[in-house]
Amino acid sequence: MPYRLLKSRLTSAAPAALLVIGAALAHAPAAHADTGTAARPAPVYTGNYIVRWRDGSQTVDTPADTTRMRQVASSTGLGLSVKRPMSGAMQLLTVKDSRGDDPEIVAKRLRNDPRIADAVPDRWLRLHDTIPNDPEFATNQTYLGPPSQVVGGVNLPKAWDRTRGSSSVVIAVVDTGYLPHPDLASRIIAGYNFVTSNGATRSSDATDPGDYVPSGVTCPDGSAGPEASTWHGTRVAGTLGALTNNGLGIAGVDWSARIQPVRVSGRCGALLSDTVDGMRWAGGLSVPNVPNNPTPARVINVSLGGGTCSTIEQQAINDLNAAGVVVVAAAGNSAGAVEAPADCSGVVAVTAHANDGENASYANFGTQVTLSAPGGGCGNSKVGTIAGQPVCTAVGGQSYIRTLSNDGATTIGNYTIVSSQGTSFATPMVSGVVALMFAVNGALTPAQVTTALQSSARPHPANTFCTTGSNVGKCGAGLLDADAALAAAIGTPASSTSTSTGSGGGGGGGGAMVPWSAALLLVIGVMGFAIRRRVGVKRA
Repeated sequence: MPYRLLKSRLTSAAPAALLVIGAALAHAPAAHADTGTAARPAPVYTGNYIVRWRDGSQTVDTPADTTRMRQVASSTGLGLSVKRPMSGAMQLLTVKDSRGDDPEIVAKRLRNDPRIADAVPDRWLRLHDTIPNDPEFATNQTYLGPPSQVVGGVNLPKAWDRTRGSSSVVIAVVDTGYLPHPDLASRIIAGYNFVTSNGATRSSDATDPGDYVPSGVTCPDGSAGPEASTWHGTRVAGTLGALTNNGLGIAGVDWSARIQPVRVSGRCGALLSDTVDGMRWAGGLSVPNVPNNPTPARVINVSLGGGTCSTIEQQAINDLNAAGVVVVAAAGNSAGAVEAPADCSGVVAVTAHANDGENASYANFGTQVTLSAPGGGCGNSKVGTIAGQPVCTAVGGQSYIRTLSNDGATTIGNYTIVSSQGTSFATPMVSGVVALMFAVNGALTPAQVTTALQSSARPHPANTFCTTGSNVGKCGAGLLDADAALAAAIGTPASSTSTSTGSGGGGGGGGAMVPWSAALLLVIGVMGFAIRRRVGVKRA
């Protein structure tokens, strides 16, 4: 069966132009690890002290209290007054005559008094929204931030306070292979090349040689060259796992998980047969004439697809789910029905929304969708017409996902950061969050992961495409919220058995055409923003 893969978009005309990092990134320092010995910010004290009296008393302004305060003052040289009682048989005290001493020293003086069981300085606590120092994060990756900043934001800073991931988790990227991009390379572990189209031979080298289509070559879907290499696998891998907090480039979703490239797509695309083998191998299942995967993935990212779920695909998903593997797949970019394997049962199927939280006008939708994640683009209801031409009428126009790439049209050139759009890039955001979920609760089953993602998703914005008319229920449970998903994962009890089913898919296609699909195609052509991304079709 032909396996028509997704068409995502690589955009060069973004708010920020291509950032060529080349040699500079080659000397990038490694991302910081949590060693437990890093310096902490200096505490900010209030001038008050929390005191627990040895006799358990909390009396205030009584003769006994006054006497006790005088005795402590005589012993320590510190004048005390009660600010208020506290729970746990404690009082908040104001200390006079501390003469500007270090609050910790003052607290120690109080603890030396025999009447005091414990004393600590009161201090300010701060919200721990982890903000990485990658230059793109603050300016061009607002979609990773909280919903107070961007309605459709993933809410990662709060999630990163809980965990930055674990190197024990492996995420497989079933795609075009990888490039040793300096902002990614150290995250990559050994993968495999399953491409057999165009006379290729399978091998242990999962490097992306480029999927360009030369002039004069016509692909089975009727498209013809020349078309430049997409470097799609590197763009996807960078979205979920670019080196983060290294002072360069972009931030990834997961800071620590290992990324395993599984190459299934080459010139003109991927074969279903290669893709199924690649997915099964990634999850630790055996494939004839291929060495077993020594580092099986817990999460498999599939940013490609086409057609409806076949029995072969469904069996692969069932077997992977039974092995405890979560498959996260892109719904597709044809503004229509959810495509396989995203429409298979047990898959976390991902559609895309723009920064404003509305379903992107290109994104596929249907009852099989699990949830939505940022993918760039323009919200469905925001596609309008100016001077007879369709345009995005949203404030700020279209939004974009910043991804790692390369400027080589055919073979490898200079490493770059580019602006992309598509469910291909919404999907690795979910995959990265799933990896974070496994970091806090490695006992989760695929079904529990799906449930946690859905139950923690934020509602779609009111009065938008996904909340009106027949579209209700066809964009998934809502918008991805990383922090809420981690909270749900922590609160989810472990299951003694794995399950081969989940609520992310229903088996078979569905969903109506998005009314703005034609408009979007015109936008792309008229504005010259997008380069058609063809991950391909099964080649003859």
